[in-house]
Amino acid sequence: MPSSRYYRFKIISREEKIKKLKILFFSLWLLIVISTIFWSIFISSFFNIQNINFSDNTVLNRDDALNIISSIAPFGLGENLLILSKSRLKSELAAAFPSVTDIIIKKKLFHTIIVSFHKRIQIGIWCQPAVDHLQGDNCYYFDKNGIAFAKTPETEGSLILTIKDLSKNNIVLGDKVLDNIQINFIIAFNNKISENNKFKILEFKIKPSFSVDLEAITDENWSIYLDEKQDPAVAVNNLLSILEEAIKNTGNLEYIDLRIPSRIFYKMK
Repeated sequence: MPSSRYYRFKIISREEKIKKLKILFFSLWLLIVISTIFWSIFISSFFNIQNINFSDNTVLNRDDALNIISSIAPFGLGENLLILSKSRLKSELAAAFPSVTDIIIKKKLFHTIIVSFHKRIQIGIWCQPAVDHLQGDNCYYFDKNGIAFAKTPETEGSLILTIKDLSKNNIVLGDKVLDNIQINFIIAFNNKISENNKFKILEFKIKPSFSVDLEAITDENWSIYLDEKQDPAVAVNNLLSILEEAIKNTGNLEYIDLRIPSRIFYKMK
């Protein structure tokens, strides 16, 4: 005789119902909290950048900074104080404004960015001679670190240090046009010559040559061949010594070669 079968539905106890309701309410609460946080950070204007303070308003202004900030992240998220990358903003500002250095970005809740920096101070003019003589040289102001930061006319008078460099091409603002060895030697040598007050250096020439890498042109129309790896004080002392002891009249002088400290060469015209 076949046996009878039946199915008994599971009976959910009151405690289990309460537990499930608690889980449901907690999930809804968590979703609301996450949505609120997301809305506050990404959608609302609660953290939008509204104030941008600069240490110097003559170089940068609010519109310049906002244009860069808006381009950093899509959908306007770059204008959010919490999302904005300080390092990215610093690099973008440095690239867009090569005349400033030592940039520091600070955030201040809830809407403020503080941008501090120093303006580069020019110590001379660096020129790239034009290939076409009908065109003028490409000249830039450079600072103590050898950074070309602003274009300038070549004619600035004889009082400012001028360097003509035949060894570089395709220079853009912000490039390092002189290394530290070149800068330190040229500045020290030029200063000591100025202190002596017997003649002036009109310009220095850097040449991609195996014979003469660095040449100084004097206001008396004779040249000095130099080695930037030497001590500039020793080079100046050797120069003054040979001028006093061997060359009484520089009117017919063509050059003095100081590249070998123990043997000074010179040539008359």
